[in-house]
Amino acid sequence: MDDFPEAEELERAAAWRLRKVDADPADRVSAAAAETLQAIADDLRANGTTPLVAEYRCICNWLAESDGIEDFNIFAHEYRVEIGTTHAPANGEAYIRALMTLAKDAFGAP
Repeated sequence: MDDFPEAEELERAAAWRLRKVDADPADRVSAAAAETLQAIADDLRANGTTPLVAEYRCICNWLAESDGIEDFNIFAHEYRVEIGTTHAPANGEAYIRALMTLAKDAFGAP
């Protein structure tokens, strides 16, 4: 893998979904979610070196220094698990924007 942890997290979620499909081949929801997760990861790798991603990483660094990163990591994991069911970011940018909102929630910002 490369140095793009946001894409790697999405790929881990996609792999989890694919394991669910292996256990139940009729699980079309997980199959579609895995495709969506991988597509977002691919988009991040192709287009992710942007000012938005830099801002997001700065926010994460700040959260790590303020002890808010643990709550954020829980929120982000829950969000990724629901991509393809409850959440449907259109691309990598939409995913990063959603993570930024979750980061604000973790800190308690309005």
